[in-house]
Amino acid sequence: MEKREEHPSSQGEEELLHEMVMHIHEQPCRIVLAITGGGVGAIEQLLKYGGGSATLLEATIPYSSKALDDLISRKPEKYASPMTVRTMAMAAYRRALSLTEDDELVRNKDLMGVAASCKLSAGSDEREGREHEIYVGIQSFDRTVVMSLRLGQGRSRQEEEYIATCMIIDSITRECGWDGQMLLNRLLDSDEFIEEREASASEEVAKMLSRPDSIMKRPDLKPDVVRLNLKDKEITDKPEIIFSGSFNPCHRNHILMAEQAFRKLGKNVHFEISVTNVDKPPIDFISLQERLNSLKAYKDRDFPGNIYLTVAPLFIQKAQIFENATFIIGADTANRLFKVRYYRNEDDMKNMLAEFREKNIHFLVFRRKDVELRIEPEISDLCEVVPLEDYEDNGISSTAIRKEMNIE
Repeated sequence: MEKREEHPSSQGEEELLHEMVMHIHEQPCRIVLAITGGGVGAIEQLLKYGGGSATLLEATIPYSSKALDDLISRKPEKYASPMTVRTMAMAAYRRALSLTEDDELVRNKDLMGVAASCKLSAGSDEREGREHEIYVGIQSFDRTVVMSLRLGQGRSRQEEEYIATCMIIDSITRECGWDGQMLLNRLLDSDEFIEEREASASEEVAKMLSRPDSIMKRPDLKPDVVRLNLKDKEITDKPEIIFSGSFNPCHRNHILMAEQAFRKLGKNVHFEISVTNVDKPPIDFISLQERLNSLKAYKDRDFPGNIYLTVAPLFIQKAQIFENATFIIGADTANRLFKVRYYRNEDDMKNMLAEFREKNIHFLVFRRKDVELRIEPEISDLCEVVPLEDYEDNGISSTAIRKEMNIE
């Protein structure tokens, strides 16, 4: 392959870059930046002209796979992808929240988690046909944005690094209200273009993610709840059947379980999604919108009730919200929920079971192919098990379904 000409930064580009960085520093924005795979020059640019301490709260470079796994608290299916960079941006945003106590900064959307994940040239050892990609994600109070760029062939590593740096600066500057020329307009070829996705949230949903971790994980506090209509008409009945899950996406097995519960118990099935996790960053707003859309595909069926968004990742927290309710759970969840080793000690589990009984919480447990269900006698009063012959589980996991549907 013929090597293309180098594209060193011109004087005009350097002046524009300087102007954009100074614009960022003049705004009230505060940023935590997480970068992997390339584009670390963005950190230098934010600091080289002075004034960077007013903008940059923290910068981290989780370059090894283990470091990135630790940042997002899981091993991603792909290290350079829109989903991974959105999760990185959310982790950076949560870190930014922990570094500031300025509620006005949060509400005014001036606090941001910015992330970049790049797959750039590996030099002479690179396998033929390997794609070079740059992903930039930004998470703020009520907005998630992700930008994707696939680079053409023939650029040097240095040139790709410069493009990644400029893409990060472009993205931050635009979020800070810049309406002038963008750096990438000067750098990209005619067949290179940025794909962009974004999703916003209402203020009451956005507020859920602006709570400190110490509050969101406390089982003694009743968590925030937002009710969304799933059907075109409002359902005001008290939720008595709750299907809690990530619904990433909602699929055939979920629907079969919900329909079976509806027929068995004669009540609408209400869906609950916790936007927070115990040990992972919260759901970003693009992911949340995808999950809600997958549920809304079934809004015309008889069984659905409402959708409830919560900050209740633990069932003990869900019981605080939905007293006198029956929760639909699968065999995997049941085995985890009622297993002592998932708690600090046996007393914690006993306290949880006492809380369930006090709040009249029950569980409708659906068996799953190839999963051994273990319901101990002392919890049999809390659980009703639906046999496999009543529920045709096909054994396909949500992970396999996402791969089949090309969803991250």
